[in-house]
Amino acid sequence: MNVPGPESLLPLPLRQFLNRFASHYSRVFSISEIEGQPILQWAFGALLFYFFVTFSVWINASYITVETAERGAICWPYLKNCGDFYFLHQLPYGYSQGILYMLFYGVLMTIVYYMWKQQWVRAHMLMTGLFLWKFLVLFLLSYVSGGPYDYYHIALLSVLLFVPHKEFFLKVAFVWMYFMSVTVKFTPAWVLGTYFTSMDTGIPLFPRWSIIFATNIVIFVQIVECWFLLSRNWVLQRLSLVFALFFHLYSGILVGYNYPSVTLPIIAIMFGPMYRYTPIPFNRKAIAGFCVIAAIGLFQLLGFVTPTNRYLTLEGYRFGMFMFEANHQCAATITERTTRTPDTSGDFERVAGMERCEDFYCIVKKATTKTAIGSDIELRYESATARNRCDPYNWYSRLKSLCERDPSIRSIALTFDHSINGEPFYRIVDTPDICALNYTFFKHNEWIKLPPEAENVGFPHRNWYYYD
Repeated sequence: MNVPGPESLLPLPLRQFLNRFASHYSRVFSISEIEGQPILQWAFGALLFYFFVTFSVWINASYITVETAERGAICWPYLKNCGDFYFLHQLPYGYSQGILYMLFYGVLMTIVYYMWKQQWVRAHMLMTGLFLWKFLVLFLLSYVSGGPYDYYHIALLSVLLFVPHKEFFLKVAFVWMYFMSVTVKFTPAWVLGTYFTSMDTGIPLFPRWSIIFATNIVIFVQIVECWFLLSRNWVLQRLSLVFALFFHLYSGILVGYNYPSVTLPIIAIMFGPMYRYTPIPFNRKAIAGFCVIAAIGLFQLLGFVTPTNRYLTLEGYRFGMFMFEANHQCAATITERTTRTPDTSGDFERVAGMERCEDFYCIVKKATTKTAIGSDIELRYESATARNRCDPYNWYSRLKSLCERDPSIRSIALTFDHSINGEPFYRIVDTPDICALNYTFFKHNEWIKLPPEAENVGFPHRNWYYYD
């Protein structure tokens, strides 16, 4: 006996409208390709899986909470008041963030159900909603919530959800991003291996003397090998596949599950047992796909527009694939000049070398000084982890937001010392009032200094790589 679905309960005119809408929606977004190609259905599931990975982090993160806005949000320069749009509360301040992401969990499970039922229009619509939320958070609401693995996810979703010739452009988009990832390795950090030689632990599984050989092999093979993933030659394609699988499994030793979770499933699905050579489409429908590929390339180029040493100043580094570009160590000292009554009860200073800093930044000193009209509060933060990219813009954005929100703050002085790849610490920022400065994308900000103008203030110890 056939059991009528919930659609049968709707009035006939509404059912007819929804059917016409679904047909038009399917045609616009080429959903028939997903319906007819198992490889795309598997890719759909792989990219859905990465939403689980992303949201499992974001549900416990404070990137876009009201409390973060009060402390000073870190916004993109084109939306410097992004904190004004925050509405979520993280525990222990409220439940709204947990509620939102558990609703998203329900959406993810519903998509799995629609995939099982082969109702791809509905699955596509729900996935598009999640895509829009992630895009909004990454590129409007928070400067620090994403990484290159999220850019992979966004780019691949853009192809799968919105353009025709999905199989071809999924393959090309992945290889294109994989190739661009090597462009940030043309530095001493990789050519000379100083990223790893400046760490206590060196490189995983290989002796220290082999570092320079291993890093240059990765550069050479990644430049050449990635393109053979698209080859019609079975031997070359399979050799490229084996290296890609090994490299991304190996990288997980350092970076954890995030990066391999977005790359390895796509590599296995698009270039593994289901792989077939896909010729270049030459028709009008392919224009949208080529536009996405061009946009990915432009996004990468934007990171190199600023005339500066982007590895030291980090100007422009948020554009493109910026993983593993340098081993960073830094220290920031801020002095808040306030009208608040002095409170020295929380003052402290850690003894150097007694504790290891295993976070992005650890506060090592707080000192309060009474002044004629209030108090000066000095705070020193240090980081010794290679994964912390030590971006002075993060401090600029947060502190400037804090100045604007807290009327008791008269000014905030900032000194910022930065070392890359075991080189000297350079004082690249030394300003009496960070709140009076402006930051501009795509040009060098003069208040961020470069050697020799930036003073050499010391030399680092070997650090280590830490990922939570």
